[in-house]
Amino acid sequence: MNKKVLYKGQIYTILFRYETGYCEIRDSTNPFKVKLVHCSELTTVHTAAVCNNLI
Repeated sequence: MNKKVLYKGQIYTILFRYETGYCEIRDSTNPFKVKLVHCSELTTVHTAAVCNNLI
């Protein structure tokens, strides 16, 4: 999936989403740390694109 989410103030990557509503997430600072959490506890991380044509 490779989608970035926020969980308890830290950025994680979603590895897998189950039909039950749970997700396996990986810590962005420690790739060996994986957690199983409910998707309702996650917030999507939005990355802003830089607009080069603003003057």
